Amino acid sequence: MTILNPSTLSHLIILLLNTSIIYTLMKYELGYLGMNGSSIFLSLSISYVIIAIIISSRFGEMIFNVNDDGEGIFTKKYFIKASISLVPVVIITILQLIIINSLFEIKNINFFMSSLFILLSIGQGVSLVFGSLMFIEKRDSLKQSKISKHNILFRTLGLIMIFIPLVWWFGYGAENVAESNIKVHILWFLFFLIIAIISYFMDNYTSGVRKNLGEKGHLGDLFMSVLIFASSWHILSAWRRNTWLVDSVDGLMLVEEGLLMIITIFFAVTSMINRGKKKGIDIFGGGSAIFWGISFGYMYAGSISSLTILSEQLTESSLLQTTAIGHIITALVILLILPFSIKKINQEEEE
Repeated sequence: MTILNPSTLSHLIILLLNTSIIYTLMKYELGYLGMNGSSIFLSLSISYVIIAIIISSRFGEMIFNVNDDGEGIFTKKYFIKASISLVPVVIITILQLIIINSLFEIKNINFFMSSLFILLSIGQGVSLVFGSLMFIEKRDSLKQSKISKHNILFRTLGLIMIFIPLVWWFGYGAENVAESNIKVHILWFLFFLIIAIISYFMDNYTSGVRKNLGEKGHLGDLFMSVLIFASSWHILSAWRRNTWLVDSVDGLMLVEEGLLMIITIFFAVTSMINRGKKKGIDIFGGGSAIFWGISFGYMYAGSISSLTILSEQLTESSLLQTTAIGHIITALVILLILPFSIKKINQEEEE
């Protein structure tokens, strides 16, 4: 509800538009905006941190929130109000841009934004894990964990069955599989082998932890399955960016990156709201959480764009390889913290 709230939805839509526009300007070095793309991303991120801090005040709500008067977002009135709410964001961002460019060289800003890529990819994985945990904990289930070899194998086969149509769609372009060459078949066979091994190993490795959850064991099974699927999806995203399969990023990949960014922001926002309530920290609660999430979105998109441009200048790497690396890092983070995060199910219940 917070993310889709009409009062702040315009900021999220502009985030998605800005990331693609600024990256395009950076790639082709078009004018001042293209030369200062990293600085703009950083300025936007800092601006939304400032907005997140002041939004809880009456002044902040009046300036940055949009009141749709119950008429929805598809009206001329809403468009005008949304445009006006973005004006102070532009002003704050321009001020930030002037300050940043006066203090640091463009080259150093590019390196700084690029260096954040790994950290933010890790943050994406952590956000997905603990965001998922909060939704799992809300389910009412008093069942023991199913940890027999039969159940582990069944869940592994279930994962394979889910990804077969996804691979057909994303990997083979929803076309006749028989028409592809043997190299493509081998690559996708290796993908299925990898996710099958990961699923079986993680299921077996965490069986003891889930058994110790007692009547919450079923939630542990569900939580584990969701995260194994999430990590497998990121592996799929990285796999289909293999230069043996494609030459460049297509429109569908950009849409996927946008959706994954929204999902990450969604989990980050819900996590901050819930943690803020438990800890009594108002700065992360209410309407401010979405602005923290948008700040993360700009920083993450800026780090990908900066690293891609820098890689293109130094090597022959492209956005294809950069995003693939990010997906692999996120998948590894999810799998690494999975055993420890399962234990949090009982801990959160006790708190």
